[in-house]
Amino acid sequence: MKWYCNFTCAAQHGLAKAKADAIKTKKKVHAKQKRDFYDTDMKTRKAAAKTACHAYIRERDKNNGCVCCDRPLGENYHAGHFLESGNNSFLRYHEDNINAQSVYCNNFKGGNSAEYEKKLRLKIGDERVDYLLANKGGTVNRTADDYKEIENYYKTKLKELE
Repeated sequence: MKWYCNFTCAAQHGLAKAKADAIKTKKKVHAKQKRDFYDTDMKTRKAAAKTACHAYIRERDKNNGCVCCDRPLGENYHAGHFLESGNNSFLRYHEDNINAQSVYCNNFKGGNSAEYEKKLRLKIGDERVDYLLANKGGTVNRTADDYKEIENYYKTKLKELE
């Protein structure tokens, strides 16, 4: 039991403790609301899925050369799409459609699609490239849960590689 010099000191201590407890509770509630928001926020989930997917592709292909020009990748390289992700939401996270690509080929040669297709056919075969081309332009509507599932899938695959 704690002793106070008088009733006023005891009351002030009690008010300060109650105020601190209220602030702590409010912070916990706010943190939970924030977590709940980001778990269902499409923009956040989409970005997290993309980050996880590209991290996996970079790790998978880090010892290969650029898919277009076979140059060594070095430290700075992209996870480049054969069929651009913006117009092909169905293939956006398809592993055959994404490969390690040099920054030069991806940014300055516009993806270098002619060489990309030639080398991709050698890498994965005509049948799989033809599948990608047959599904070009395919769209799919994904939910926040779908993106969370994609993120978790690629995080698991990344851990398996490491």
